[in-house]
Amino acid sequence: MFGEESPIWKPYVKFQDYWRLVNQPDGPPEAYHCSYLLDWINITARVFRGVMADSSARFEENQVIWNKSKSRELLRTELEQIPATKKVKKIICFGLGDICRNPPEWAARQIALKDQDVGIFVRGSIVQHSIALTLRQICHDMTGNNVQLLAQDPDYTDEAKDILKSYGFSIVGNFGAGGFAEVDDDTLVFSVFVDAPVKQIIADIARPQMIITTGFDTFNDSEKPWKDAESPRTVQMWREYEEGTSFPISPEDEETMSTMRKVYLYVKKDVYVD
Repeated sequence: MFGEESPIWKPYVKFQDYWRLVNQPDGPPEAYHCSYLLDWINITARVFRGVMADSSARFEENQVIWNKSKSRELLRTELEQIPATKKVKKIICFGLGDICRNPPEWAARQIALKDQDVGIFVRGSIVQHSIALTLRQICHDMTGNNVQLLAQDPDYTDEAKDILKSYGFSIVGNFGAGGFAEVDDDTLVFSVFVDAPVKQIIADIARPQMIITTGFDTFNDSEKPWKDAESPRTVQMWREYEEGTSFPISPEDEETMSTMRKVYLYVKKDVYVD
């Protein structure tokens, strides 16, 4: 980048959500009405942490566990009963997390105190990517069509990108924005607990067939908006969707599926009357 083989700074798109814009926007006054800014982040510490050994084998191992789980069977059963599943031509994942990077030292110390394997740090992300692969398989099985599978997360390591590509993922939006241009009305969006206003952005772009995301919470216990908070525009968007159903989790998979709690599936209504 800019002639540097190993740059320590990486550009990214910094979104200013609704609540930021109506309170105190970032940047100079002339940029107060901009819904996004271009910024830079120092990646030295993240690069220094390195990646886990045997990341590919770890991903494959967790894939096998997920594929044998009752939760996977429940997911297939539910989606096969939803007509909108047949309309999905593209699945776009936002912010599912890196699957290779070592945890920061504070997290590694906690993991060691609990005598746990360091892989538990990325298990949630691996499970979510495994779910994405299943979503593509189910949509393909129901239509026979080739269903695209795209993933955007600026935090992906090169090693994670290589592993995901080997499973059929297309990596988009390396700087945190390009994936949104791929969202259309024939899309299934999969995005949980992200650090960007994904729902607010989608509300201004399209009406995907299905959205798998967190609930309608807007503010945390300190009355600060969540990163992916609701807004007047998302409230309007949700009127065009059926009431959300909880993501299916079998009781025996509670620990493995902990990152999918409080996640819901929303399906677009066939007919919407304002």
